[in-house]
Order: sequence, then structure tokens, then C-alpha cells
Amino acid sequence: MLISDFVESIRDDFRNLAELAGPETASIVERLGAAVEPALQKHFLDALNELVQEFNVRDGAPLQVIFEGEEVHLARLVPVSSDEGASTSDYSARIALRLSEDLKDSIEHLATDVGSSVNSWIVRSLERTVRSDPSGSPVVGKRQLRGKGRA
Repeated sequence: MLISDFVESIRDDFRNLAELAGPETASIVERLGAAVEPALQKHFLDALNELVQEFNVRDGAPLQVIFEGEEVHLARLVPVSSDEGASTSDYSARIALRLSEDLKDSIEHLATDVGSSVNSWIVRSLERTVRSDPSGSPVVGKRQLRGKGRA
């Protein structure tokens, strides 16, 4: 995608609207369009950056924004996972799960999207969940602290 194409399409929209008001307004809009072009580019890049950051927070394989001159590309980063090259002795515990067919299909689709096996995707997802401790309880060693305290 070219940044200039995005900016030019906005300027075209303003030109078309300005023509409805007459040639004097069209001339003013043309000059304003040239003046605001850097701001439009900045806002476009800020919005793209925010979108990529939101995606990266939610997904296991983050996106990367690549700039090549005027061109902007998005690429999915597929990190080399430590469990991909690990020996089978590192991951010897097993858990049998019963899943709905829809959930299984969704997991397979997500794993394929990041270029990972289903097993590796599940292990990474579980590791992230355990690390983030969704319960909000502080974990000390293998014991959880519970209860209420006073300040």
C-alpha cells in the first residue's frame, strides 16, 4: 500500500466536495490539501500503528509494519518457538482434552495462521496465560496467597 495513495484519495474527496461550492472554494481546498498532507500522513501512520499494537496484544504472532520508501507492508512475525526445537523429553506430560468440533477447527485455523503446529500453539497459549496469571492473585513459588489484608 502506498501512503501517498491514501492521502491523495482524501484530497480527491475534498476536491470533489469543493467543486460543489465553486472555483474559488476549490482553489482554497487545493492549497489547504497541500498544506495538510504531512498531517494526513502522520495520522494515517499513527492509526496503522495503533491497529497493529491492538492486534499484537490479542494475537500470539505479532504483526510488523515494514516501510519501503512510500510503501507500507504488514508482515506476521512467526518467532522460532523454544518448544519447536525442544527435545521430546522437555515436554513429556500429556493432557487429553475433549473439545467441540468448532473449537478444534478454530484452534487449527489459528495455529495454521501463525505457521505452528496445533500442539505448539496450545502450549504457547497456555504458557502466556499462566505467565499473565488471569486470576490476579500473586503467586509465590507454588503457593498462592489468598485472603484480605489491611493497610
